[in-house]
Amino acid sequence: MLLTGRLSLRSHPWLADHRVQGKVVFPGTGFVELAVRAGDAVGCDRLAELVLEAPLVIPEQGGCQVQVHLIEQGQGWTVEIHACPDGGESWTKHATGVLAGSGSRQTGVADDGGFDALGSSWPPADATLVDTSGVYDTGEDFGIVYGPVFQGLTKAWAQGERVWAEVELPEAQWAQAGAFGIHPALLDAVLHAAMFAGLESADSAMLPFMFGDVVLRASGATRVRVCVTRTGPDQISVAVADRTGAPVLSIGSLSSRPLPEGDFAVGPQDSVVLAPQWSDVEFAGEVPGTG
Repeated sequence: MLLTGRLSLRSHPWLADHRVQGKVVFPGTGFVELAVRAGDAVGCDRLAELVLEAPLVIPEQGGCQVQVHLIEQGQGWTVEIHACPDGGESWTKHATGVLAGSGSRQTGVADDGGFDALGSSWPPADATLVDTSGVYDTGEDFGIVYGPVFQGLTKAWAQGERVWAEVELPEAQWAQAGAFGIHPALLDAVLHAAMFAGLESADSAMLPFMFGDVVLRASGATRVRVCVTRTGPDQISVAVADRTGAPVLSIGSLSSRPLPEGDFAVGPQDSVVLAPQWSDVEFAGEVPGTG
């Protein structure tokens, strides 16, 4: 099965608020959204794995064609996400994953303690409120700039290797939230809570690399509670609930890696340049209005 679409700053202006080293980069959570919605099309409600292989730069002018290719494998499906800039001929594979049914889902922190901690007793009594005022200034030191749409982390509490947080989508985006399983900007802001779980390197920003065991439980969220648990040196699990504690989404494991050094996200997108060219044309006869 092949699903197709197009991304641009004109059709998705909120993407302009996610920049890495001056380029508009499609967030990793956007690939999660594409894969989860592809799973809906083939009856799979679990994203068993998604590996981000290459960044997708959204051009300032024009856009990118997107293809989500699904191949049936036993009781599940493999998924590959490719993109090609308008006017280009080369397709780049940006993400690869596996879709499955929830019957094969493994139980992890996000299924028990994570959601238990997001219930009616809020905020958690034994956690310490942390200062989030400068959280979005930190990324700028490494070339990552989050605009207002992606600055959804409002409060956070920490205790050991677990962080709780409140995250919300800007009100201007609420009307669009229902068009997504979970708005990529909201989910991206959810992952910002990991900065307080000890994953952020002092020398480099950490970017999502591999998602495992992702299950969307409710769609259209605008305000959520979050529980992030550190499960390894560069790995976390995530539970997301609405303001009543009802489950919205879980991520069994998320691995991160440092932002690459040097020029980021240079690829086929940068080789396509659309520019006007002028040619001399001979004109016979009088120009109208000058006789």
